[in-house]
Amino acid sequence: MFQINEVLSFDQRRYRILQLMGEHLVWIDIDDKSAFPEIASTDELRSAIEDEVLDRVQDPFSELTFLNPAEGSTAKTKRDRNYALIKPLLDLPDFYDPESRGAAINTILTSNETTKQTIYRLARRYWQRGQVPNALLPDYKNSGAKGQRRLARDKKLGRPRKYTPGVGAKVDEFTERLFRIAIDRYLLKDQGHSLPYAHRRFEKMYLNYFPDTPSEELPSNWQMMHFYKREYQQADTLKKRVSAIEYNKDVRPLRSTANTQVLGPGFRYEIEATIADIYLVSDSERGNIVGRPVVYMVVDVFSRMVAGFYIGFETPSYAAAMQALFMAVTEKTSYCKEMEFDVDINDWPSVGVPDAVLADRANCLGTRSKILRAISLSG
Repeated sequence: MFQINEVLSFDQRRYRILQLMGEHLVWIDIDDKSAFPEIASTDELRSAIEDEVLDRVQDPFSELTFLNPAEGSTAKTKRDRNYALIKPLLDLPDFYDPESRGAAINTILTSNETTKQTIYRLARRYWQRGQVPNALLPDYKNSGAKGQRRLARDKKLGRPRKYTPGVGAKVDEFTERLFRIAIDRYLLKDQGHSLPYAHRRFEKMYLNYFPDTPSEELPSNWQMMHFYKREYQQADTLKKRVSAIEYNKDVRPLRSTANTQVLGPGFRYEIEATIADIYLVSDSERGNIVGRPVVYMVVDVFSRMVAGFYIGFETPSYAAAMQALFMAVTEKTSYCKEMEFDVDINDWPSVGVPDAVLADRANCLGTRSKILRAISLSG
């Protein structure tokens, strides 16, 4: 009926079953920091179930079973050392008996440099957390007071200085107020000011309040950067540091992908013209530079397949874009044969007019672009 390591709630306390012994079992209170294994009667526990004062509850330390500390890590080294230290006590068949438990602890003390308090603390943690070696892992997750703000009282926070002279400034509420003024006034603007510039402006304000402060005792740029990253969200700072046009064009987060409103291959083509970063020379006189070519690419949005292209010297216009669009809607086998490439139609299957063509204003500017719209609608 009962199982080893399951957790029971009885009389508003949680107990873990450590061992089954016929009509009795050994359990321990997992919430008591000074608890020891105790013997309980299974008949009394069955009666408690019928009286609805005993329930099975979720094991709060179940995740320890699946932890796998890295080889050679400090956590694994401490776990293995602690487990080896208390193993003689854990191997006792009657570890619940105080006399047997005390004798095993005295044996451990004679062969190891440790204390009785340490052995009891480790054994209690092992029993309360599931009787697995991972129960002896150090609780690094509770270190550092994550998410809690630290207050500087007598001296500055952080490690002491080793190379820079001085002790450093303590960042109090008044200093943070000056930090915030400098950041809001000089950094969170679309004027391109940097954090060091904002810090220099802060130093000027700070010295106006405390003119006798040595330079090595001024709040540092790193302290201001820490305050900035802690108090300001990156999404908000990016929006304030650029203009509205630049934010909407280059900075704002994307809410969807290019395929959101695309049903499948051939639904939408995109065309773009780019001036190539290369200079071409004349065939007849290689010393004469002809110019930089304009490369037009037509890409199927859904499949990312290149449907067509065109290279010429025309400026981006509707006439030049039609050369690339013509290649995009026609089969390419004849063109590839002219270029001495043997390509089957299944190797480049982008043939036909798409449902939509997305282009910038230069490529589709003109009255003749309406013809393309009519062809797309009729197709």
